[in-house]
Amino acid sequence: MRLYNRTPRPPSIPLSLVRRGRILDLPVYWLLRSSDLAREGLDHSGSFRFADHIYRGQPSGRTPFGTWLDALRLSLPAAQAFRFRYLAARDEIVSFVAEHVRTAANMSLDILSAPCGIPRELADAAEALADRGISLEGLRFHGLDLDSDALHEASAFATERGLHPFTLHRGDALDRASYPAHVDFITSTGLAEFLEDDELGRLLGVFYDVLAPSGVLITSGMQRRRFSDYLLQLAEIPTHYRSAEDLIRIAGAWPFRDVSTRSDPNGIQTILRARK
Repeated sequence: MRLYNRTPRPPSIPLSLVRRGRILDLPVYWLLRSSDLAREGLDHSGSFRFADHIYRGQPSGRTPFGTWLDALRLSLPAAQAFRFRYLAARDEIVSFVAEHVRTAANMSLDILSAPCGIPRELADAAEALADRGISLEGLRFHGLDLDSDALHEASAFATERGLHPFTLHRGDALDRASYPAHVDFITSTGLAEFLEDDELGRLLGVFYDVLAPSGVLITSGMQRRRFSDYLLQLAEIPTHYRSAEDLIRIAGAWPFRDVSTRSDPNGIQTILRARK
């Protein structure tokens, strides 16, 4: 059985490059490994730690050159676009909660990240809400992931950042039984890119069922760019590219309303927002 939110584990990349006759890529591969970001991406096919490294935006490496290379990679349009989806998720949570405070009689909201990895968008949204003087009482945060290491790190991160209450759910993202009964907001960035169209349609159907009436979904899609595609192929990260129109078409199989999209300034990452 295929599990849909477990990070792909690549075979030996150097051996694979040799088998595919891409000998000239070997020096690039070894050079990239001095960067912590590149090494995590190469060794673990874009894991949750890889994503969070970009979200944090703090360069590091095994050597001063590796740290410089890390900083260079973080400044590239592809990395900036990648970070855009985290910022978009954070800001959408803040807007959703602020709107609820203005229009609802009571504050009782469940907010879910799936797959959660390290739930930085949840913690940073909670911090931004507190900075705006919005009480967090009545907010309940949830993280769903299949990776037990991700859940362990998510729990430690939530404790460190004071994200409470934060409930963990271990399971496959396409299994409705993995989720809480209902939530009011779902952020799911970085998973759709690993799914075929029919799988993404099924995932959006699960999200639709999980969302409470008037609940909001935020998800992402990625468009092909030559250099970023080269790096993804080098790391053997299977990626499905989609335009904004593709995301809207797939979401159209479910009766979402107020469906809209927006993209980062470089047009690489697309954010889809849909209300139940």
